[in-house]
Amino acid sequence: MPRISFVKLLSVLVLTLGAWLASASAAITYEVGTCKPHFPTYSSISAALAATTPPDVVMICPGTYTEQIEITLPVTLEGVSVGDSAQVIIEPPSGGLITNTSDDFGVPVAAQVWVNNVTGPVNITDITLDATGNAGTNQEIIGVYYQNSSGTINRVATRNQQGNTLGTGIWVQGGAANPSVLIENSSIHDFDFAGIVAVTDAGSSQLTATVKGNNVKVSTTSSFTEGIVLRSGATTIVSNNFVSGETFGIASELGAAGSISGNTLIDNNQDGIVAGADAVPVTSNKILNAVNNGIVLRTSAALIQGNSILNTPFAINFDCQANANVHSNTISDAGTALAFLPPGLTTLSNSYFNVSTIRSTSLCGPD
Repeated sequence: MPRISFVKLLSVLVLTLGAWLASASAAITYEVGTCKPHFPTYSSISAALAATTPPDVVMICPGTYTEQIEITLPVTLEGVSVGDSAQVIIEPPSGGLITNTSDDFGVPVAAQVWVNNVTGPVNITDITLDATGNAGTNQEIIGVYYQNSSGTINRVATRNQQGNTLGTGIWVQGGAANPSVLIENSSIHDFDFAGIVAVTDAGSSQLTATVKGNNVKVSTTSSFTEGIVLRSGATTIVSNNFVSGETFGIASELGAAGSISGNTLIDNNQDGIVAGADAVPVTSNKILNAVNNGIVLRTSAALIQGNSILNTPFAINFDCQANANVHSNTISDAGTALAFLPPGLTTLSNSYFNVSTIRSTSLCGPD
């Protein structure tokens, strides 16, 4: 090939590749507010999402936005910092939150941000969901509700999700699309039912949820609250979270899959961890100052290993479950280390310090 023709061909290829890269990387970005005036500007998040050309990114200026939001297309919602201000707050409209969907079990839901069966990722970061003013309403109040949708929830704060004891900070629900959701580095507090829930109404797992590095704390007078809940139809990996104050800190229910590892649970009003699923091992957690039980077993098969349990009346409550997979835990300053053991379960190897009673078969029959 003549040199000049080769140079022309190379130039065409470079120009074509450059155009393709530019087009592939050019995200459509809209602004809510007036802090980034070089982007198309909208007065509300809902208006930006409903624009004729759907956005790839919605940058939200600091301020308070009174709206309920439905997301139906892939997008990133991102709160931005300007000067000394770095808080984007979404609050209920003046008339309060209204029911905008229902969960898999038919319970009416008023979601502040509803991610509705989106094909493609929806990412939410640096946003506060505040549901103040909806206590007593007969609907389930949810801060962020992912319904059969994938994405990431990062550095999100939820607070005051309270609705007649039906308030949840973050609820992720699977479906036929088998979505995957990452919840990380977020602050969930002042709810009156649950902090984070992962669930699908299906016989097998239709959701993968990763819950890591979050702070979950209840600060209500509700008599029953759960910090992080692993339910059936979901595979939920729960690691390195800090959970405090709930009736139950972390609970796996029958049919759930996943793992509970490396979390810190403190001052739980009843139990630190409820192990209710055979397929959810409980490993390397730190449980301090639980009012009743450090760990309660509802399973005879789940691995309970390498946990540290300090200062609780009952460190591990077997609830008469013959689970021989409880070993290598460290128990200190407990009334009873292994409580409500079934008769004959004697091959458990754990470490005990400052414990009044190491094992008790009370209510489960004689030794």
